[in-house]
Amino acid sequence: MNPLSGEIHCRDNGAMTINREYDNLLTTLGLDDVAAVYDHADGETVKQIPQRSVTRLTVPWKGRTRVLYLKRHRPVRIGFSDRMRQQGIQRYSQGRIEFDHICRFRENGFATVSPVACGEKRLGAHVISFLITEDVSPFVSLEEIIRHRPEFFSGTEGQRRKDILLETVGQLARRMHRCGLNHRDFNATHILLYYAEGCDRPETALFDLQRVDRRSFFRFRWPIRTLARVGQTLPAPLFTEADRLTLFRAYKGKTTLNLRDRFQRFWIHRKTARISRHTEKIMARKAKHMKP
Repeated sequence: MNPLSGEIHCRDNGAMTINREYDNLLTTLGLDDVAAVYDHADGETVKQIPQRSVTRLTVPWKGRTRVLYLKRHRPVRIGFSDRMRQQGIQRYSQGRIEFDHICRFRENGFATVSPVACGEKRLGAHVISFLITEDVSPFVSLEEIIRHRPEFFSGTEGQRRKDILLETVGQLARRMHRCGLNHRDFNATHILLYYAEGCDRPETALFDLQRVDRRSFFRFRWPIRTLARVGQTLPAPLFTEADRLTLFRAYKGKTTLNLRDRFQRFWIHRKTARISRHTEKIMARKAKHMKP
């Protein structure tokens, strides 16, 4: 069984929601209070941007080392529409939103990063929030395999593994959409894989579920954006147009494409090119700012 699957059982104390599996661990660490989590100074900073920070916490627990990731969001102003919601702002903070998305994916049978806890606190017209998850080892991202082990998908054996992978990813995306869920950052960075010894078909999981779309009105656009995003992160020459066709056919569940399918694939191709141009502009700006 995939260690990142299964329903999440939680307890909610108002300010925090805690996965019961980690209840004792958080109490021992003193991280069972929103203020304590935000004041926690230990750990290694792995990401620091204006909107949020991510800290890696390495802690001993029951004879083994556990690695947790603490994502703390900066204060966000509460809009008028949020204040008008009867349920209260805590349901709309970024930490809560991502935790709820993870639980919803789990309820629909998808493997995800393991959620530990989330919490939020209102500060006048602003709200702060956080999410704690556990390290996904031995799962690694598809991006990491592409970057550090491209030979895994090279040659005759590599092509066979690649075909199986693309079929698996395409079927995963189709099942996700049929369940009414759309991971808006469905790409090689956020697709997690685990290859058991001697097996060429990977187990899969998803993470970074902060941006998820469940609005049925926009469903017709889900395949375009999803396949364009993941396709843009499959670099040439390791992945070819034939490989992207394999991915598309797996998503459609077809071997023969009709006229509507061909138009949809053309639309995906255009969207992929647009994403690539946008990404190149962002990288160029970052490189310019990094110059002395």
